[in-house]
Amino acid sequence: MNAPVKVRVIEAYTTPYPNPVKFEVGEQVSLGQRDDEYPGWIWVTASGGKEGWAPEVLLDIDASGSRATALETYSARELNTHEEEILTVYRELNEWYWVCNADGQMGWVPIKTVTRL
Repeated sequence: MNAPVKVRVIEAYTTPYPNPVKFEVGEQVSLGQRDDEYPGWIWVTASGGKEGWAPEVLLDIDASGSRATALETYSARELNTHEEEILTVYRELNEWYWVCNADGQMGWVPIKTVTRL
């Protein structure tokens, strides 16, 4: 297994979504629009009614294109960051990193806001 990558924040990020969508493997979600800025992301509504962006690769989209089954457990939690902060990267999807900060908080950040160390 590869060692996690470290990155430095070069542009602070504040999430516009304080109540992120979450779903469990096997859960059915409704699908909305695809993201124009970040290809590969689609707007979903989970069974509890929460909405947010999810990576299409984590979804088995049905023939109608309006519903999908989750292939993995997922949280759309985005991490607020500040410049010069060091983060550990655990996953990369569609121009976003799943990271952990020094306080142990985890979430997604746009790759364009960080640089590899």
